[in-house]
Amino acid sequence: MKIDLKQCEDDLLYRLSNAQGEILENRMLIENLENTKKKSLQINKSMAEAKETDIKITTSRQFYRPVAERGALLFFQIDQLAKIDHMYQYSLEAFDVVFNKALRKAKKDDDANQRVLHILESITETLYA
Repeated sequence: MKIDLKQCEDDLLYRLSNAQGEILENRMLIENLENTKKKSLQINKSMAEAKETDIKITTSRQFYRPVAERGALLFFQIDQLAKIDHMYQYSLEAFDVVFNKALRKAKKDDDANQRVLHILESITETLYA
C-alpha cells in the first residue's frame, strides 16, 4: 500500500514538473490529480483498517500467551527427560500431537479467561497422563 501511494505521488510530481502551458487548463493533469487523491484516501483508509486489525490480533495473541508459555515449558521439560534415559526422547512433532490433542480435549467456555485456564489444565493433564 505504501509503495502504491509513493508511486502515485511520484507520478503526480513528474507530471507537474513536466507540464507545459497553464497547469489549471491541463485536463489530463487535473484528472490524474483527482485519481491520485482518491487512491490516496483509499490507501490511507486501508492502512487504518490494517492497523486496527493488527491491534486486535496482537491483543488476542497476548491473551493466549500463558498457553504458549506452558506449552514451551512442558516441551523443554520432557526434552530433558532424555538425560535420565534415552527411551524418553521426544520430538517436537510428537509433542505437537499431544499439544493439539489437549487443545481439542480442553473444556469449551464462553469466558475467555476460563477457556485459557481449561487449556492450561488440559495440556498439563494430557502430557503427564
